Amino acid sequence: MDFSKNHKWQNWAQTLQFQPDLFCQPETVEDVVNVVKEARAKKRCVRVQGAEHSHSWSQFVATNDLLVSLDNLAKPLIADILKNRYTIQAGVRIKDLVQILAKDGLGLKNTGSIMEQSIAGATATGTHGTGLRLGNLATQIVGMKIVTGTGDVKTIDETDMNTLRAARVNFGALGIVVEVTLDCVKNYDLEFSAYWCELDDVLDKIDVLNHENDRVRIWWTPKPLFGMKHDTIISTMNTPGTPRGILKDFENLTPDQESRLAHNSLPLDLDVLFTILQEIAVDPNRKVLLSRYTANYVQVLTLPLLPVFHRECEYAIPVEHAREALVHLRRVMQEGDFGTTLPVEVRFVAKDETLLSPANGRDVCYIGVNTMNNANEVFQRWEPLMKSLQGRPHWGKHFTMTRKEMENMYSGYADFAALRSAWDPDNVFANSLIHDLFD
Repeated sequence: MDFSKNHKWQNWAQTLQFQPDLFCQPETVEDVVNVVKEARAKKRCVRVQGAEHSHSWSQFVATNDLLVSLDNLAKPLIADILKNRYTIQAGVRIKDLVQILAKDGLGLKNTGSIMEQSIAGATATGTHGTGLRLGNLATQIVGMKIVTGTGDVKTIDETDMNTLRAARVNFGALGIVVEVTLDCVKNYDLEFSAYWCELDDVLDKIDVLNHENDRVRIWWTPKPLFGMKHDTIISTMNTPGTPRGILKDFENLTPDQESRLAHNSLPLDLDVLFTILQEIAVDPNRKVLLSRYTANYVQVLTLPLLPVFHRECEYAIPVEHAREALVHLRRVMQEGDFGTTLPVEVRFVAKDETLLSPANGRDVCYIGVNTMNNANEVFQRWEPLMKSLQGRPHWGKHFTMTRKEMENMYSGYADFAALRSAWDPDNVFANSLIHDLFD
C-alpha cells in the first residue's frame, strides 16, 4: 500500500479543504490495521474520508496528518437472502449499494435524497431520509466490523446491542468502520405525488400529513418563485394505492401523469413550471397536484446531485415543534430579506436508540436551511432558535457545538465517551473538533 503526499482534499461544495501530510487507500482490513498501528506508534492523527468528494460540510474529516480513503474497500461480501440481510465493505457508495441489493431482490428500508456517499460515511453522520415511521440509515445496521485506535478489529452484532447503539453513529471517533451488515427489505415501488401551495396551507396539517402518509417532504421557498404566493411543495411517497387523505382536495393538473414534471425534477423543470404558472395565475389561491407517478423506491426517494454550491445547516427538533420553528424562520427570513440557494427542506424521522443519533429517544422534524452568500448571517439566527427548541444538529452539516451542549443534548454522551476512551486511548482518531467535543 502506497502513501502519497501533496494530496488535496475538498468537499463537493468547495466550502472545506485541507492538505494532509499523507494519504492512503487501503485495500484490505489488514492494511487498515497496519495504518492505525503505525499511526499510533508515530503519534499521528488518522481521519477517514467516506467518499472521494465528501457530501458533507462538517469538519470531522479534517486532519493535517494522515487521511485514509475507503474507496478500495467497496465490495459486496455476504448476501443472506432468507433473512433480507447483506454484508458489504464500508466504502461502497449508496448509488452502487442499491444496485447490488436489487440484483438479489432486496432494497433499503429508506434512503436519503443523495446517493454519492459511502455507506460508512452516511451512517456515521446520521444521514436520513424522511418518514415518521422510518429511522435514519444507521438504524438499518445490524452488524459492524471496526478497527479501533489500538489496531484491534472489533466485530459487533445484535448480541451486543449496547455497543451497536454506540457505534452506529460515531463520526469516526471510535475507529475505522470496514464492514457493515444491513437489515434490508424486499425491493419495492413507491407512488410519488407533489403538491404546490402556500406555507400557511401546510403549517396546521403537519401531524395529519405524517399520519396519512408513509413519507412526507416539504420544500419551502422563502422568496416564492416568480413572485407568486405559492411557495411550498409537499411531496408524499407512499405504497401504491394509498389514499390521498387531506390532499385529495388539491386540484389535479396531471391528467396525463407522465407528461407533467419529470421524475425527480421538482422544482427544476422550468418549461413545465411556466406552463403551470399560466394555468393558475388567474387564481393564485388554487392548490394543485403537480406530479404523480409510480416507480422503484430509488427513483422516487433520491435526487441528482445538483451542481448548486451551497452551505447547509440542518437540525432535528421534536416533531411537535415543527410549526413553531417554521413560523419563526419565516419571520427571520422576511425581516432580513433573506433568500436561500435551494428550498428550505423539512423531513421527518422516527426515534431510535443510537446514542449520538439526532433522533435518539424522540420522533423528530429535520429542517435544513441552505444558502451561500449570506450563510453566516442566516445560520447565526437559525442555530440558537433550533437549540432553544431542543434541536440537535446533523453531524454532516454546518453546526456549532460545545462539549457542555453535547452533554446536555445526549443522555448517552458519557457512555459514548467511555467507549471512545477504551477503543482509542491514544487519540489516534481525534482531530481538533473531536478533542473539543470529548476532551
